[in-house]
Amino acid sequence: MSLPGNYMDGRSPASRAVMLQRDAHHLVFTDGVHTHRYLAREVAFEAGLPGLPDKLQLPDGGVIEVASEYRCRHLSGGLPLGVRLLEWLHSGWQVLAVLALLTVIAVWCGYRYGLPWLADEAARRTPIALEEQMAAPTISLLEKTNSIRPSQLSQARQNALQALLLQAVPKNSRYHYQLRVVDSRDIGANAFALPAGQVILTDQLVKVAKNDEEIFAVLAHEVGHVEGRHGLRGLIQYGGLSLAVTLFSGDTTPVLAVAPIMLADMKYSRDFERDADRYAFRALAARGSSPCVLGQFLTRLGGADGAATSLLASHPGSEERSHPDGQQCPA
Repeated sequence: MSLPGNYMDGRSPASRAVMLQRDAHHLVFTDGVHTHRYLAREVAFEAGLPGLPDKLQLPDGGVIEVASEYRCRHLSGGLPLGVRLLEWLHSGWQVLAVLALLTVIAVWCGYRYGLPWLADEAARRTPIALEEQMAAPTISLLEKTNSIRPSQLSQARQNALQALLLQAVPKNSRYHYQLRVVDSRDIGANAFALPAGQVILTDQLVKVAKNDEEIFAVLAHEVGHVEGRHGLRGLIQYGGLSLAVTLFSGDTTPVLAVAPIMLADMKYSRDFERDADRYAFRALAARGSSPCVLGQFLTRLGGADGAATSLLASHPGSEERSHPDGQQCPA
């Protein structure tokens, strides 16, 4: 901003027209020939009487008369704090827009990367005993709400399915796996894993499967969730920062209070589903079966009158899970 004024050096009554400017720390003015520079903090503003110009008193005795009080105050740094703040907001809206954008990016990055990292760390530090305490109340909640009922399959068939589950468990697993076969018209053809090696499998899914190899593929996928501690990690992510902090502090009461409700209705993220798929692919390959079995079975379930809606809700599409190497599987 430039401002016209009349400069008097304080030694003679003559004045000459000058143009004033202000940089970060200095008041600068020129008459077209000579340029003068003064520290702004050493320049005093003097309001003129009605009808008379305002003045800037220079430290060497010189005076500059300026007609515009507002612009004069601006150059001298004499504006009130509130006025200067409003002016900065008005002139610096681009800066504010950038700051707002950076804030949004920081929040998004914290949610997308920071919270999952924190959940992983908290899960890694959580003892298995605490995971075991989460599973039993979750099953009780499902029983009380009539979501699951005792299986209609024979005990011999349930024992065979338990053996099938154990075939999918890694030899060095930290968990004691237990399969719970249940009847559930509400859940339908489904399977899901709870923390600490508890796996739920419905009669409806067993009946839809063409053979045990398809059931094995689903059970291996659920073992992948358990080994990846996806239930606990998902619980911490959904519970947010406060839940993670309580686990770090060793206070398990809040976690145990909310775990049954959250685990009973949890849907895993796409990343967790892909991780469990990769585990199932490896397990199928290790027993000489095609990795395509899982994708083909789930694709068929998806077309069976929506029988596996909840099983497929958060899973990658069938085209993503057909083969671990991206190869096409036979239809």
